[in-house]
Amino acid sequence: MIEHKQLGKEEHEVIIRPNPAMPWRLIKKVYLAFAGFILIVALILSSFNIYLAIPFYGVEVLFLGYALYITALKSSYFERVTVDKYEIKVEFVNGKKVNQFDFVREWSSFLFTPSTETQPSEISISKSGKKLRIAQRINEMDRKALYNLLKTF
Repeated sequence: MIEHKQLGKEEHEVIIRPNPAMPWRLIKKVYLAFAGFILIVALILSSFNIYLAIPFYGVEVLFLGYALYITALKSSYFERVTVDKYEIKVEFVNGKKVNQFDFVREWSSFLFTPSTETQPSEISISKSGKKLRIAQRINEMDRKALYNLLKTF
Protein backbone atom coordinates (compact mmCIF):
# COMPACT_ATOMS: atom_id res chain seq x y z
CA MET A 1 0.00 0.00 0.00
CA ILE A 2 1.48 3.33 -1.07
CA GLU A 3 0.47 6.73 0.30
CA HIS A 4 1.79 9.90 -1.35
CA LYS A 5 1.65 13.36 0.23
CA GLN A 6 2.98 16.57 -1.21
CA LEU A 7 4.34 18.52 1.77
CA GLY A 8 5.52 21.56 -0.13
CA LYS A 9 6.25 22.80 -3.61
CA GLU A 10 9.25 20.51 -4.04
CA GLU A 11 8.85 18.22 -1.04
CA HIS A 12 7.14 14.84 -1.28
CA GLU A 13 6.56 12.08 1.24
CA VAL A 14 5.79 8.49 0.31
CA ILE A 15 4.73 5.98 2.96
CA ILE A 16 5.07 2.32 2.01
CA ARG A 17 3.13 -0.21 4.09
CA PRO A 18 2.68 -3.91 3.54
CA ASN A 19 -0.97 -4.90 3.36
CA PRO A 20 -1.97 -5.76 6.94
CA ALA A 21 -3.58 -9.08 7.69
CA MET A 22 -6.30 -7.51 9.87
CA PRO A 23 -6.74 -4.12 11.49
CA TRP A 24 -6.33 -3.96 15.27
CA ARG A 25 -10.07 -3.45 15.93
CA LEU A 26 -10.95 -6.58 13.97
CA ILE A 27 -8.24 -8.56 15.79
CA LYS A 28 -9.79 -7.59 19.13
CA LYS A 29 -13.28 -8.58 17.94
CA VAL A 30 -12.07 -11.98 16.66
CA TYR A 31 -10.23 -12.64 19.91
CA LEU A 32 -13.23 -11.71 22.08
CA ALA A 33 -15.59 -13.82 19.94
CA PHE A 34 -13.27 -16.81 20.18
CA ALA A 35 -12.82 -16.34 23.94
CA GLY A 36 -16.61 -16.13 24.36
CA PHE A 37 -17.06 -19.33 22.38
CA ILE A 38 -14.46 -21.12 24.52
CA LEU A 39 -16.18 -19.85 27.69
CA ILE A 40 -19.50 -21.31 26.49
CA VAL A 41 -17.80 -24.65 25.74
CA ALA A 42 -16.15 -24.61 29.18
CA LEU A 43 -19.52 -23.96 30.87
CA ILE A 44 -21.11 -26.82 28.94
CA LEU A 45 -18.25 -29.16 29.93
CA SER A 46 -18.49 -28.10 33.56
CA SER A 47 -22.22 -28.95 33.54
CA PHE A 48 -21.22 -32.51 32.58
CA ASN A 49 -18.51 -32.53 35.33
CA ILE A 50 -15.64 -32.68 32.81
CA TYR A 51 -13.26 -30.30 34.53
CA LEU A 52 -9.96 -31.63 33.16
CA ALA A 53 -10.39 -30.05 29.70
CA ILE A 54 -11.09 -26.53 30.96
CA PRO A 55 -7.44 -25.50 31.67
CA PHE A 56 -6.45 -26.53 28.14
CA TYR A 57 -9.05 -24.20 26.69
CA GLY A 58 -7.61 -21.36 28.78
CA VAL A 59 -4.12 -22.08 27.46
CA GLU A 60 -5.48 -22.14 23.92
CA VAL A 61 -7.04 -18.70 24.38
CA LEU A 62 -3.74 -17.35 25.76
CA PHE A 63 -1.77 -18.69 22.78
CA LEU A 64 -4.29 -17.24 20.35
CA GLY A 65 -4.04 -13.84 22.06
CA TYR A 66 -0.24 -13.95 21.84
CA ALA A 67 -0.32 -14.92 18.14
CA LEU A 68 -2.78 -12.15 17.29
CA TYR A 69 -0.69 -9.61 19.22
CA ILE A 70 2.47 -10.59 17.32
CA THR A 71 0.53 -10.32 14.05
CA ALA A 72 -0.58 -6.80 14.96
CA LEU A 73 2.99 -5.83 15.91
CA LYS A 74 4.42 -7.12 12.64
CA SER A 75 1.88 -5.16 10.62
CA SER A 76 2.94 -1.87 12.24
CA TYR A 77 6.07 -1.78 10.02
CA PHE A 78 6.31 0.91 7.33
CA GLU A 79 8.87 2.80 5.25
CA ARG A 80 8.89 6.55 4.73
CA VAL A 81 10.68 8.12 1.77
CA THR A 82 10.92 11.91 1.89
CA VAL A 83 12.22 13.70 -1.19
CA ASP A 84 12.88 17.43 -1.10
CA LYS A 85 14.96 19.83 -3.16
CA TYR A 86 18.33 18.87 -1.64
CA GLU A 87 18.06 15.46 0.00
CA ILE A 88 16.31 12.12 0.11
CA LYS A 89 15.49 10.58 3.49
CA VAL A 90 14.62 6.91 3.82
CA GLU A 91 13.24 5.74 7.18
CA PHE A 92 12.40 2.18 8.16
CA VAL A 93 9.95 2.34 11.09
CA ASN A 94 9.09 -0.75 13.13
CA GLY A 95 7.14 0.31 16.20
CA LYS A 96 9.42 2.70 18.08
CA LYS A 97 12.59 1.57 16.29
CA VAL A 98 13.55 3.91 13.44
CA ASN A 99 16.46 3.42 11.02
CA GLN A 100 17.10 6.55 8.98
CA PHE A 101 19.35 6.99 5.95
CA ASP A 102 20.07 10.36 4.33
CA PHE A 103 21.14 10.81 0.72
CA VAL A 104 22.12 13.91 -1.23
CA ARG A 105 19.61 14.16 -4.04
CA GLU A 106 22.06 15.20 -6.75
CA TRP A 107 24.37 12.25 -6.03
CA SER A 108 21.69 9.61 -5.60
CA SER A 109 19.30 7.82 -7.90
CA PHE A 110 16.50 5.29 -7.69
CA LEU A 111 17.14 2.05 -9.55
CA PHE A 112 14.57 -0.53 -10.64
CA THR A 113 15.61 -4.10 -11.33
CA PRO A 114 12.82 -5.99 -13.12
CA SER A 115 11.72 -9.39 -11.90
CA THR A 116 13.06 -12.64 -13.27
CA GLU A 117 11.72 -16.16 -12.99
CA THR A 118 13.50 -16.70 -9.68
CA GLN A 119 13.60 -13.23 -8.09
CA PRO A 120 11.05 -10.46 -7.60
CA SER A 121 11.68 -6.94 -8.81
CA GLU A 122 13.69 -4.59 -6.65
CA ILE A 123 13.77 -0.84 -6.02
CA SER A 124 16.95 0.56 -4.57
CA ILE A 125 18.53 3.91 -3.99
CA SER A 126 22.21 4.12 -4.71
CA LYS A 127 24.94 6.50 -3.66
CA SER A 128 28.64 6.04 -4.23
CA GLY A 129 28.25 2.38 -5.16
CA LYS A 130 26.16 1.51 -2.09
CA LYS A 131 22.61 0.24 -2.57
CA LEU A 132 19.75 0.45 -0.10
CA ARG A 133 16.73 -1.64 -1.05
CA ILE A 134 13.29 -0.24 -0.34
CA ALA A 135 9.73 -1.54 -0.77
CA GLN A 136 10.64 -5.18 -0.23
CA ARG A 137 7.39 -6.05 1.55
CA ILE A 138 4.90 -4.94 -1.11
CA ASN A 139 3.65 -6.79 -4.16
CA GLU A 140 4.97 -6.52 -7.70
CA MET A 141 2.25 -4.22 -9.03
CA ASP A 142 2.66 -1.74 -6.15
CA ARG A 143 6.43 -1.80 -6.58
CA LYS A 144 6.15 -0.80 -10.25
CA ALA A 145 3.68 1.97 -9.38
CA LEU A 146 6.03 3.20 -6.63
CA TYR A 147 8.98 3.34 -9.00
CA ASN A 148 6.95 5.31 -11.56
CA LEU A 149 5.95 7.71 -8.78
CA LEU A 150 9.55 8.11 -7.56
CA LYS A 151 10.78 8.86 -11.09
CA THR A 152 8.55 11.94 -11.23
CA PHE A 153 10.26 13.68 -8.29
